Amino acid sequence: MGFSIKLGVAEVITLNFWRAIAAEFLGCFFFLLFVTCVTIGWGNVAVSANNVEVGLGIGLAIASLAQAFGHVSGGHLNPAVSLGMVCAGRIPMIRGLLYIIAQCIGGIGGAAVTKGCTSSVQVKNLGATFLATSVKQEQGFALEFLFTFMLVFFVLSITDEKKKQEPYGTTLGIGIYIVVAHVCLIPFTGCGINPARSFGPAVMMGIWDDHWIYWVAPFSAAIVAAPIYTFIFYVSEEDSADVSEVQMMTKDSNI
Repeated sequence: MGFSIKLGVAEVITLNFWRAIAAEFLGCFFFLLFVTCVTIGWGNVAVSANNVEVGLGIGLAIASLAQAFGHVSGGHLNPAVSLGMVCAGRIPMIRGLLYIIAQCIGGIGGAAVTKGCTSSVQVKNLGATFLATSVKQEQGFALEFLFTFMLVFFVLSITDEKKKQEPYGTTLGIGIYIVVAHVCLIPFTGCGINPARSFGPAVMMGIWDDHWIYWVAPFSAAIVAAPIYTFIFYVSEEDSADVSEVQMMTKDSNI
């Protein structure tokens, strides 16, 4: 099993590198446009959309956008995922850093468009993430850490080249996890698990309550998840053979 974290200076002068940066910017622009739109409750100005509606909207948005931009940049659309990919040796450090910057700028842009197109009566908090009144900081941190840990771990697993997973299966799987995470976590923390997703609405609405949690917890989770997957739960040669056999059996049986 080979592993190395590279700086990635040489690729900075290539066109494909900057195409990838642009893809992460545009992907996060649309992602935050979708996120902020789906969190607005139009039926009742006092009530936002519920966690199932939001979870479905955000999960399907991630699946669609990852499919749209994945062939260019990998479709991370999440600084925690990009950091996890760097720590796992999947992408170079410079690429990961510029991905994160592009994602955050794109997220601000997407949130800004929604705010600009929504009346002040309806906009409310624009989907900003903050802890529920009954949730303590340490509890919110723990939940954001654990759910982001599983997200990064899942992304590293499902994108493992040895699994030979079809692209549509990869993006759909990630989208399903995002739905589950939001349905579970929204009542507690609003479900960040993505610093760019939390940053965009926070900038536009000036809501910074416990905002550090939505950066420190996801980044800490990514740093922990990457080596755990890479050195313990990676796909071994035996695992790869088993996966290939199952895929062949499934194909032959037309399931």
